[in-house]
Amino acid sequence: MSLLSRLFGTRQERLPAALALDLSRLRTAATAIGEIGPKSRFKRLTDEEQLHELNHRLGVRLSRCHPSDRVAVANVLAEAERVLPPEVRPVTASTRALEAKSVQDKGCADLGMGLDAAQLADVHAHLRSKPLLLAHDAHMGTTRVASIDEVPQDQNYACYDYLDLWSSPHIIELAAHDKVLDVAQGYFGCIPTLYSINAFWSFPHRQPHPYSQVFHRDWEDYRSLVAFTLLTPVESPEEGAHYYVETSHEVDKFEETLRAGGIGPDIIAKLSERGEEIAPLAMKLFEHTARRFDGPAGKSFCIDGYGLHRALVPQSRPRLLLWMRFGNFFNEAAYKRPQLAGDRALAQGILRRIPNTPRHQYIFRYLIQALVAV
Repeated sequence: MSLLSRLFGTRQERLPAALALDLSRLRTAATAIGEIGPKSRFKRLTDEEQLHELNHRLGVRLSRCHPSDRVAVANVLAEAERVLPPEVRPVTASTRALEAKSVQDKGCADLGMGLDAAQLADVHAHLRSKPLLLAHDAHMGTTRVASIDEVPQDQNYACYDYLDLWSSPHIIELAAHDKVLDVAQGYFGCIPTLYSINAFWSFPHRQPHPYSQVFHRDWEDYRSLVAFTLLTPVESPEEGAHYYVETSHEVDKFEETLRAGGIGPDIIAKLSERGEEIAPLAMKLFEHTARRFDGPAGKSFCIDGYGLHRALVPQSRPRLLLWMRFGNFFNEAAYKRPQLAGDRALAQGILRRIPNTPRHQYIFRYLIQALVAV
């Protein structure tokens, strides 16, 4: 039994303790924004069905909402955290205030070195024999190849199966590090939800991917934080640097800046929405002013993924990048909950590496659920 279960009990029949707490939080938020009415059929669902339904409804609402409405819903989700026990939501460390403020003000922050040379060597030694999925993220992958040498020339990306990646030394420990979690909590104003740990290769001599390697916005959450760590060096921008348009994560502030620069309302509206027009407009306006993130292997940085960003196609060698994605909920309209298959002992080994504190057990709750099911 986890520490969370021992402290607080199951709280909801049929759900593990952390997911039961999450259901209580999501019910509170969904009621406040009108997603659950007094005569809703929702109450006839089981707890597990309710949790899926709320995560899906919030994702659908996000896909339909105006950009300026994102912050209001994010604030409701943060306020709903009051239903969680105080042990789950401790005050964040003051030493992370600068990074959290940088994300609040600019949408991005430098996190310094996440992994050292010895840790990187351990990660690469572990992954070297693992097969690859021909996808940007494992939840989309269906075709496997044995190594990066077998990736077809028409594929921009390849990634690792979740169990293969999560069982690597140092990966879970990095995701669980207070340095990362405190920045996410400080930015959100509430406990973050970890919904994805993924590592993918980008390959040279390709045309830019029409979505992720041109300027775009990620509509995965009402407020998000993606922590990246370079697992191979990006010693020059041409080898796969990331670019981020500062302040573009905050609609009102961004629009004010654009108006001050003489940008008309039609272009401003297009830059805040979805659609193919966003990439050429952003490229024209921000190609030379967007903030660049690159550096040695092990370097870490973070962004709010709603802000305008892109990554360059590496020019001469494959680039391996790790991400850890945090949000306000698990968006089941955009992401599949991990369905893991494989060695149960391997999954149990990963579970033992997740710190057994109320805070960590809650933040990792969806990954834990997937690992327990193996």
